[in-house]
Amino acid sequence: MSDKKRKRQSEKGERPVKKVAIDGQAPTVKLSFAEDNDILGPVIASTPGLSLPLNFPLIPYKKGGRDDRILPPGNTGKSTPYELLLQSSAHSKLDYTAREEHDGSADSLLKHYVGIYNPSSGELELMEAHKVTVRTTLRSELEDLRVAREQAAIAQRTTMTSKRHALGMEFGTKKSRKAIEDVTVNAITPRGGRVASPGGTIPPPASNTIAASILKSMAASIADMPTPKNLQTAADDSKPRPKANLDAKAPEEVYPIATLIGNEIMSAINVKDWIDAVAEKKDVRLHSRFVAKRLESVAQSGDVKRLKVLRYILLLINFNSALKTGHKGVKRVPPKEKLQDTMGFGGPLLDSIRRKFAPAGSEMTRWHVDNLMTHVAAAALIVDNYEVDVNDLREDLRLVNKEIKQYFSELGCKINPPTETERSKLKITKAESINHQIAKLRLPLNFPKQRVMRTKGGR
Repeated sequence: MSDKKRKRQSEKGERPVKKVAIDGQAPTVKLSFAEDNDILGPVIASTPGLSLPLNFPLIPYKKGGRDDRILPPGNTGKSTPYELLLQSSAHSKLDYTAREEHDGSADSLLKHYVGIYNPSSGELELMEAHKVTVRTTLRSELEDLRVAREQAAIAQRTTMTSKRHALGMEFGTKKSRKAIEDVTVNAITPRGGRVASPGGTIPPPASNTIAASILKSMAASIADMPTPKNLQTAADDSKPRPKANLDAKAPEEVYPIATLIGNEIMSAINVKDWIDAVAEKKDVRLHSRFVAKRLESVAQSGDVKRLKVLRYILLLINFNSALKTGHKGVKRVPPKEKLQDTMGFGGPLLDSIRRKFAPAGSEMTRWHVDNLMTHVAAAALIVDNYEVDVNDLREDLRLVNKEIKQYFSELGCKINPPTETERSKLKITKAESINHQIAKLRLPLNFPKQRVMRTKGGR
C-alpha cells in the first residue's frame, strides 16, 4: 500500500479571474482634514439598554474654550478642544443626554474619524467623529434632585454661617466681632431696608428680615453652648488629680486629709511600730528616700496625722513599684497574693488602696497612673508643710524632672529652683541644685490653663 496522499480535487472548479476596479495606475490620494468648528461633524452614538428612534431630535452643545462654558453650536470660534453634549427633552417624561464618557479605559482614549473619498478628484476628507453614550433620566426625579440639592446647599450655608458668627462673637477678637456686627447691621430686608443696630450687639431685627431667620437659628445653636468658664471647669474635673477646695483660705485647706486620703484609710494605717522604733533609736529599713529622710523628724514631732500621711506615701510608692508594664504602656496590678507579698501587708487597707487607684480591676491606664502620682505629690505637700523638694519623690517614683514638675503643677503649685537659703538648708551645692526644684502651694492656686484653639487669622 502506497504512503503517498492524493491531492483533494476542487469542488468549485477553477477560480474566477479577478478584475481591476480602476484601470491604469493607482491614483494619488490627497488627504485633508476638516476642522470641527462651527459645523458639527458625524457622531458615533451607543445606546446601551435603550431603543432610540432614528428621527429623535438631539440638540448639540459644546463645552470648552477659555471660559469653559456650555455653548450652543456655532459659537465656539477658533478650533479648540471641547467636549460634546447632545440633549433632548422631546419625550414627555424622559430626558435624553448623550455625552463623551472618559472613564480611563482604552476605548475612551481612542479617537474615531470618518472619511469621504471622491474617486474623480482623488481627495480623501477626514473629520473626527465624537463617540458618545446616550443615557436617560426621569424628568421629575431630576428636578426633585436639583431642588433638593439647592435647598440643602442654602440650609448648609445658613447654618454654617450662623455657627461661625456665634463662635466669633463668643471667642473671636475685637476686630472679628466688629466685622460680624457690620454684617448684621448691613443686612438687607426683603423690602430693601436695613436692620438697625442699637448698642453694639447683634440687634433683634424684624421678623420679616433675612437676618431674623439667621439669628433665630443662631439662638437655637448656641443655647446649650458652654462658656469658657464652663469648659475650664469641665477640663479641671476630668483631670487625674485630687479634687481641690477652691474656696480655701489657707494652703492646708486646699487638699484636706479627709478628702485626699479618707477617714477609712487613715484609721487603718498603723504607725505605732515607727514611733517605738524612733524612740528606741532603732534602724527602720525603707525603700523610699523621701520617707526615710523625714521619718525621724515627723515621729519626734508627735504629729500622728502627719506620720500616717508619711506612711500612706510609702504605701503608694510601694504600690507603684509593684505594678507591671503591659501592652502599650498599660500598667497591670499583680494578683492579690503576690501584691501582699510585695507590699508586706494585706487586708482591708490594701483593698481600699487598690479600689481607689485601680477601679477597673487589674489594669491601670495612663489616667489612673497620673492620678496615683498626683495623690503622692499632694500627700508630700502635707508632710513638708507645703514646700517640697521634688528630687526625692522623683527618684522614688522613677520619673524625670519634667514629669514630677508637671504633677506638682497640676496641683496648683509654683515650681522654682532653690534659692541660696534653701540650698543651705538642703546642704547642696549650686551644681547639685539642677535636680532640686522646690514646689510651693500658695494662694491663689496656679493651675495650668485649658488651651483654646484660635480661629485662623485671630490674634
